[in-house]
Amino acid sequence: MPETPDVTIMEEARSSNLGRLKIALCIWMFKPGTGGLQAHAENLARHLISKGHEVKVLTRSYACVPENLGFLTYREGQFEAEVGGIPVRALHYPEAMSRWARIIAKLREYPLLWRISVALFRRITRPVVNEFEGFDLIHYVGQADQMFGFAAADAAAHHRVPFLVQPTCHPHVVGDRPMDLALYRMADRILVHTRYEEEYLRGKLSEVPFDVVGNGIDDRSDGNGERFRSLHGISGHLILYIGRRDKDKGYGLVTDAFQKLRDRRGDVTLVCMGPPGALSKVDATGIIHYDFADESTKHDALAACTCLCVPSEGESFGLVYMEAGRYSKPVIARSLPVLEELLENGKAGMLVGDANPDKNSTNLTPQNLVNSLQRLLSAPDLCKKIGMECERVSDRFIWGRVIKKFEAAYIATLNHDVQD
Repeated sequence: MPETPDVTIMEEARSSNLGRLKIALCIWMFKPGTGGLQAHAENLARHLISKGHEVKVLTRSYACVPENLGFLTYREGQFEAEVGGIPVRALHYPEAMSRWARIIAKLREYPLLWRISVALFRRITRPVVNEFEGFDLIHYVGQADQMFGFAAADAAAHHRVPFLVQPTCHPHVVGDRPMDLALYRMADRILVHTRYEEEYLRGKLSEVPFDVVGNGIDDRSDGNGERFRSLHGISGHLILYIGRRDKDKGYGLVTDAFQKLRDRRGDVTLVCMGPPGALSKVDATGIIHYDFADESTKHDALAACTCLCVPSEGESFGLVYMEAGRYSKPVIARSLPVLEELLENGKAGMLVGDANPDKNSTNLTPQNLVNSLQRLLSAPDLCKKIGMECERVSDRFIWGRVIKKFEAAYIATLNHDVQD
């Protein structure tokens, strides 16, 4: 779908004299190497800083991924730190949280009791609001699951600064429970990745202003494909999967389909990049694993691959497809509403499976995926055509363009706050 810029927001942005902003970028955990929201927050902070803004990430954890009740009880050793050159402040909840954590975590799972959970959390974390002093606005990235967003919302109200929420909602899957919607209603503005996410949430949150800001990728196509192929002795087709080893990311589906495809043709290799997840690593002929890969290795793999295949069960955006587009690589993904929007109904990507748009889900079997992969690998012209279209689409989401939308949303919110 072509971009339709919000004219009102852009006019406000041009007329504003606010200049440099002090931004609290909040996310419950800040571990960019784990990908997803973490990488997005890192890149957003970095590009805001490059535009002259003062940004600090406020989080609960930056040194590890807290497990079990850790999202409520974990305490970092140092309050102030830097992660990749980005200033970070770790927030500690009061000691009383350790006594109430199990109850709060349990109550949030029940439809009739989550409000009690939120009320307890907000009461205990009330002193934390002082840690947010001195910012022009508070931007929270994520949903309500880890509850940190409620502390950020209370801090914004306490300090009388705008509160913006970027939900990264997967409609019908993640981020649209009653507790999530309660958090979003506390926002002065909601920033979404796609028109689809906007339309879905607007039906539930008609009173909150929305901006479609998209998501950003670095304008990189400098990977060395020959280096990657030489390293692993790959001469034939290379199918690339990037994501956690989880069912919802499609890891099991991809590995099953690949082994079936390998029985048909021996000129294919599957490279899986991503952190461990709930599924065990599949050790089979032709499969190469990277648990964690640095950016250089990832870009070498993108340059080397024949196609990217990440059939996630749900997406809020799908950055990895756009990254592949910078290399003119065709992508294979489930036929989900978000990807139909971004990849223009399959023109810029091979979208597969039996879609159910009303449920934001797509039934996809290993054999369906085998057939799609076989079709793509057997048609060089089709590979090239889809790859070129994906490159065209990805051009819209280069950070240099996307960061302006975030700035415009900030300024529009601040201008509205001043006028009120």
